[in-house]
Amino acid sequence: MLVHGALCFGLLLTQAAQKPAPASGLRIAQTVFHDRQEGAAAIREGYEYRSGELLFFSFRIAGYTVKQDRVELRWQVYATDPEGLLLFDIVRGAINEEVTHADEQWLPRAELTLPLPAQLSPGAYRLRILVSDEFADKSIEQTVTFRVGGRPIPRPESFSILNAGFYRSESGGSPMNPPVYRQGDSLFLRFELAGFKLGEKNKFDVGYGVRLLRPSGNLLYEEPLAAEETDAPFYPKYLMMGGLSLTLSKDLTPGEYTMIILAEDRTGGVKAEHTLTFLVEK
Repeated sequence: MLVHGALCFGLLLTQAAQKPAPASGLRIAQTVFHDRQEGAAAIREGYEYRSGELLFFSFRIAGYTVKQDRVELRWQVYATDPEGLLLFDIVRGAINEEVTHADEQWLPRAELTLPLPAQLSPGAYRLRILVSDEFADKSIEQTVTFRVGGRPIPRPESFSILNAGFYRSESGGSPMNPPVYRQGDSLFLRFELAGFKLGEKNKFDVGYGVRLLRPSGNLLYEEPLAAEETDAPFYPKYLMMGGLSLTLSKDLTPGEYTMIILAEDRTGGVKAEHTLTFLVEK
């Protein structure tokens, strides 16, 4: 995961900021969640981020110590979910700059672009900021929160095939109820795999296949390994999306067909099976 941090010194724009009161000690100032790009205005109050979205954030540092016309500051940012798990590795930065008398009212600024993990459940998330002033041998920290919206990520106790259904298109829409196709139609099956075991460093290994039975019960189509996914992401992944598309032949016998999904959690050493049916009409 790429996390980009940029450091800069910026002169505060307001008249009050140009002539502030003397600093009373090291502090973190002006924490801002920006609206979809670096340096933009603050994002609207109550905004809810989505999984995979870029989060633009900045803060300034005040009350630092200048020694021999230099400032030496270090900072770290920890991003955590509602359970306290890190979303990605700790983001670190340093400010080691020359500061002249004309710069003494400037406040160092840190800008971060943080890509959120692809699967996050809704809730309150945190950025914990730690700043150290190397010359003063002082540190300070502050926590700010942001919200993530969207639907909850399912966390079943055992390996499961969830929300299996037939659709009219490959993406979007609601599952067909009842699922009825005509000869020559395109069939789209979508489902989710959840509850698979995570190994060391969040590693998972999941695969699935399908079997399609005729109304007579005889095998019409089989794909033992339609798809598989193996990964070890920094932030744990709890859900795998599955699917299949088929074009029904124009002379397919009308009747009720049975689709069997066969999934395997190789890390956990368990399998799951789910059966659903659809009708074919002339």
